[in-house]
Amino acid sequence: MKKLFATSLIALGLATSSLSSLTVEVNGSYDYFRGIPEGSWNGNQGAVAGVNAGMDLFGYACGQLGGSFGLYNWDGRGNLAFKNPKALEQQAFLTAGISSSYCQWNFGVAYDHQFVKHFSVYDVSLSFGQIRFQGGYQFCQDEVGLWGTAHMDKARKHIEGVSVSYRAISQLSGYWTHYFSNYAESTLWLGAPYQDSLRFSNRTAGQFVAGFALRAPLADRLYFDGHGSYMRARTSSGDSQSRNYAANVCVGITYVFGDCCNRASYMPLANNSNFLVDTSANQ
Repeated sequence: MKKLFATSLIALGLATSSLSSLTVEVNGSYDYFRGIPEGSWNGNQGAVAGVNAGMDLFGYACGQLGGSFGLYNWDGRGNLAFKNPKALEQQAFLTAGISSSYCQWNFGVAYDHQFVKHFSVYDVSLSFGQIRFQGGYQFCQDEVGLWGTAHMDKARKHIEGVSVSYRAISQLSGYWTHYFSNYAESTLWLGAPYQDSLRFSNRTAGQFVAGFALRAPLADRLYFDGHGSYMRARTSSGDSQSRNYAANVCVGITYVFGDCCNRASYMPLANNSNFLVDTSANQ
């Protein structure tokens, strides 16, 4: 995974070296997340480093390419189904996207791919992707619109003779973004999964999804960034409901190379707030 991530960053540099209006953001963050694959495990916490590059595509659109890599559970994990490894959980996201504007309308689409090792209560390594889309209407210092995801491929693992599947959760949310005069911004969203879950027959993975993102300037080119989300679990009896919710909180610092007054891209990198994971089984 580390070699793949390094190769992707090199490709990022080569792909953007000949394009104009390049803006690059480098971020370091603390991240906590959990989801349906964690089962009875209470979650994962660690450090994440990311790079996001945005560039003007000949005046017609804006391109985006970036990724992040995180190391979690530095003191090991308990409450796993079969063992308690000391190996760090590794997670990487890659995002490639394109966006444009017309009058006061903004819209974009991106492909996200997630790579994980020592993941979930079953301690598996796998990868899978999703399509993410966003469109909104901007007026004065506000933007309102819709964003969502659609799962792509499915990853399967055989655990003790049983096939367990993983994939992204397809979700759709309405959002409101406010842009402040000092280049700070805040976003709130509320929505729900919209396709049948792997975990629940003929039902979605959760009841609703809510989240936030914020950015505040600390100095020239230096920003505080944060985001978080929560997916309400399906109602069920016993303690199984407590195994099937999702949550994420991430806070960090971002340094901007290039146009320090604007984001590198219209859409953020894939992260544990906008890339939720479903599974067919947990413990």
